[in-house]
Amino acid sequence: MAASTGPREAQKKPGFLQSYALGICRINKGTMVSIRTDGYLYPARSGTASDSFVGVAYETVDNSTGAAGAAICRVEKSGSFVFGASSAATQADIGQAYYAADDQTVTIANTGNQLIGYAVEIIDSSDVRIRIDRAVQ
Repeated sequence: MAASTGPREAQKKPGFLQSYALGICRINKGTMVSIRTDGYLYPARSGTASDSFVGVAYETVDNSTGAAGAAICRVEKSGSFVFGASSAATQADIGQAYYAADDQTVTIANTGNQLIGYAVEIIDSSDVRIRIDRAVQ
């Protein structure tokens, strides 16, 4: 395709909610989700820097008995969400980068883990509000 010589309709679609095809798995509403190297959506996990964090599941979808790609899940790609902390969170953690320990738990340990976002509020020592916007792929 040649370079544009005038205006064009780029067919913008609001990006706050995006649908992804599921791998063979179950995704629970409110959990962190990632795209793995096969191109399908799965629950977030630790030790997998090759996974791409794409947001928080908007709904529960069970494709554990289907074929990869047989179901879709809508994912929220913006905002802040409360997740469990794998170790005691303190006020000093505000602004700290957090990574996936599993699909509902975050950690400050970045070794091989995927970035989820940054702490914006400490609910208590066990729960942290994470802003995901800067980490979403």
